[in-house]
Amino acid sequence: TYARVVRATVKAVREADPSRLFIIDALEWGRKPVMSVVDLGIGQSTRGYDPMRMSHYKASWVNGLDWPEPTWPLQLGNETIDKETLREKYIKPFKELEAQGSGVHVGEWGCYNKTPHGVALAWMKDWLSLWREAEWGWAMWNLRGSFGPVDSGRDDIQYEDFKGHKLDRKMLEMLLE
Repeated sequence: TYARVVRATVKAVREADPSRLFIIDALEWGRKPVMSVVDLGIGQSTRGYDPMRMSHYKASWVNGLDWPEPTWPLQLGNETIDKETLREKYIKPFKELEAQGSGVHVGEWGCYNKTPHGVALAWMKDWLSLWREAEWGWAMWNLRGSFGPVDSGRDDIQYEDFKGHKLDRKMLEMLLE
């Protein structure tokens, strides 16, 4: 159904504007590329929230309140989720999409302010290195707020004052690398 709607939309818009750039969301909250629309010459947007137990720890809107405190790498029963898991499970399918001519970018990502700061930074650093390796751009959710380096509301870090805002210098420096 999604591919059918995308095809109809792209066709209609390209009749009026043949050079219009299209970037669609991948399936399953950006986790799975839509291979059936590769022939349209459009980009696809993935996300960087996995594993959710890392990025959304104690987030009330995803039932993260009763998850155990995360570590990175993340241990879930007998399974260890680490940088190589991210590469295999989330990067590889989009590299296959890209090899067929589609552009890829990370439409949003970040780590909620309840994940321990050091753990969040280690996880974020792994995602950033994977996207750098893949040569994909990314957009953080959000610069200012509970997922970003400014006014995040984290209670486990020392903030730096920046023009009346609370700056997480360590996160900012990592993002700027």
